[in-house]
Amino acid sequence: MTTPDTATIQDQTGSAFLEISKITKGFAHRQRGFQQVLGQISFSITEGEFVAIIGPSGSGKSTLLKMIAGLQTPDEGTIQLAGEPITKPGRRLGVVFQQHVLLPWLSAKQNVLFALQANGDTSRTGAEQEKIAEYWLDQVQLLHSKDLKPGEMSGGMQQRVGIARAFALESDVLLLDEPLGALDALTRRDLQQQLLYLSEYQRRTFILVTHNVDEALLLSDRIFVLSQGPEAQIQHELRVPFSRPREQDSVETSEEYLHLRKQLLDSLTNQIKTAR
Repeated sequence: MTTPDTATIQDQTGSAFLEISKITKGFAHRQRGFQQVLGQISFSITEGEFVAIIGPSGSGKSTLLKMIAGLQTPDEGTIQLAGEPITKPGRRLGVVFQQHVLLPWLSAKQNVLFALQANGDTSRTGAEQEKIAEYWLDQVQLLHSKDLKPGEMSGGMQQRVGIARAFALESDVLLLDEPLGALDALTRRDLQQQLLYLSEYQRRTFILVTHNVDEALLLSDRIFVLSQGPEAQIQHELRVPFSRPREQDSVETSEEYLHLRKQLLDSLTNQIKTAR
């Protein structure tokens, strides 16, 4: 499956595509003073990898993702994409938030088109942009609802539009900040399957922040576990051994999956107990 007129960059060497080096971040609070949220964080990701970041509440997962997106600046350290520093949001970085952030007066298709136009895509005609918007709405099974406005859609449908919009921008890296966290169990499972399909047939680089251990194991190639904050650091790195393409039911019922799930849950539980 390929996007119309899309050229993808392939890293044949397996070298680092996204490099996070010794970044730290803290915030000043009126009552508590300065608080260090993240200690030194370093890791690298090769192109086409799907990486998940999990950790206790308050460990700085979303803060880390915002710095990778260029929405916040590290206090120390550097973040580079393909050898270039990330200092601000850009076309190579797409973000899907927990809240869909759709414009309520625009239809599903118009929301995707607006993102293409706002992102400065002048290389395609209006008809070509419409084709891309419809293509990605079709990939998330929403082409039949392209004329609906957010108020006429369920939460799951709205989040599908957000995912379609991020893919339509043809970003090299997709940053997912708990995009399924507010959905009911059935809708969440359905969208997990959609993300699994899209990530396997669209060789882009993914970073997912999630509280959900099952989601991390199903979707990712590697999982980074952050320690309890303040000054959170990478406590553990886990390589997910399941081959691709993955079938959700067969993965989640395997003995290896259950073993890894327990290992991750024990790691998170121990950190919370230690912090207390």
